[in-house]
Amino acid sequence: MLLLYSIIFAYTYTNQSGLVKQGISGKVYLKQGNYMPSPGKKAGPGQAVSRTIWIYRLTAREQARASGSYFDHIQTKLVAKTQSDSEGNYAIALPPGKYSVFVDDNSLLYANSFDGKGNINPVEVKKDSISNKDITISSQAVY
Repeated sequence: MLLLYSIIFAYTYTNQSGLVKQGISGKVYLKQGNYMPSPGKKAGPGQAVSRTIWIYRLTAREQARASGSYFDHIQTKLVAKTQSDSEGNYAIALPPGKYSVFVDDNSLLYANSFDGKGNINPVEVKKDSISNKDITISSQAVY
């Protein structure tokens, strides 16, 4: 039964992401607990999780209210939302442009990456290509 489920899941995700010819795809991870580097112990990427991904037009820090890595009152346009599967995988078709990617974490929008211009978790979609954007929720991790 597990083998059948794995085959169905693999086909569904491949088929779903195969439909996306231009946009964003990636994985969502959750890190909780001790991720302090130590000799002989390599920290992994975290646990893959299912979350809602919110895609906004490129958003600068001044265009949202922040509390740590959590945001609300985002002043740019919400472009799309999608859901990562139980393995953390997501893919969404988008037109070319620059976007900010947020993840729903217990009804709060999370992002912990910025570019040198103060844009929140930016990603650029180019014509006929898929941009990879892995997202790691690390607010409950200790480093």
